[in-house]
Amino acid sequence: MRCSGTVFKAIFARFLVFFVLALFAFSCKNTPNSSAPKILEPDFSVSSIIILQAELVNTRLKVKLRIENPNPFPVSLSSLNYELYGEGSFWADGTEKNIFTVPASDFMEKDLYLVMNFIDTKRDLLDKVIALESVMYRFAGTVVISVMDMPVLTKNFNLEGESEVIR
Repeated sequence: MRCSGTVFKAIFARFLVFFVLALFAFSCKNTPNSSAPKILEPDFSVSSIIILQAELVNTRLKVKLRIENPNPFPVSLSSLNYELYGEGSFWADGTEKNIFTVPASDFMEKDLYLVMNFIDTKRDLLDKVIALESVMYRFAGTVVISVMDMPVLTKNFNLEGESEVIR
């Protein structure tokens, strides 16, 4: 009897080891993939506002938008809808499609060309632009971002600051 008790203990010990290893392997298969990348939203900023051409009623502007990608993988910007305000007054709006891909941990700049109509603009704002003085701006909108094969991410942005008006 004593021998069979030892055999039983050995079989039980092997069974227990096998059971623990199987349980461990099974639990590892069912845990979410911890190596899936966490997507950080790109940062947007206005680098400059430049007057390209001043006309009697309309002024053509170039807004340089800087997009920084904090991710260790590239992100693509597929569309951008925006509005530009100067000193609280609406200046212009627009839409861009298939903008570009920002490389991993890098930045890119996009030139946006706008036409501002001075008919509905306050006189003091017109005077600041003509004198090439600094102007308070608000640049707001929505951008659609895609990363690898993951679902698209829509981000609203609202950038406020001060920019010199450059010619």
